[in-house]
Amino acid sequence: MIIRKAKLKDVPIIVDLWKEFMKYHDEILIKKNKQIKPHLIKKKNAPRIFRKFVRKNILSKNSIVFIVEVGGKPVGYSLNYIKNNIPIFNVGKIGYICDLFVKKEFRGQRMSTKLKNEAINWFKKKSIKYVSITVHNYNEHAHSIYKKWGFFDFHVEMRKKI
Repeated sequence: MIIRKAKLKDVPIIVDLWKEFMKYHDEILIKKNKQIKPHLIKKKNAPRIFRKFVRKNILSKNSIVFIVEVGGKPVGYSLNYIKNNIPIFNVGKIGYICDLFVKKEFRGQRMSTKLKNEAINWFKKKSIKYVSITVHNYNEHAHSIYKKWGFFDFHVEMRKKI
């Protein structure tokens, strides 16, 4: 297993991993709460939009994308960037682990942990002191892993159809 920084030529690979991530993720959430389904429907051109987003983050000095490979085959990725906090708070910049995904058949081998560690090391090099990761409350497995990693629940976003 190796973890490496993604290159522009990796964008199609990352988009394919993202599609698998979204399918798996959405299935988990919809099983737990049918109300969530309309909020998970993506635009028809979502893969193209995501492709641009990945490309932008690969090229930016304030973001990094990692790929984890086994035997030269990509099996996961993480997309990480630095974002500005609301200006009223002392914590000005926050490292954000936007996406973190490992294919189902490769889970349980600490690949997610290693991707997270790579991201945190990169944030530290950028003098970032706080890191954030988002998880849907119905994704109990990921939530429990993030808590084991030392993340704590910070806020809850609630929605209602009007």
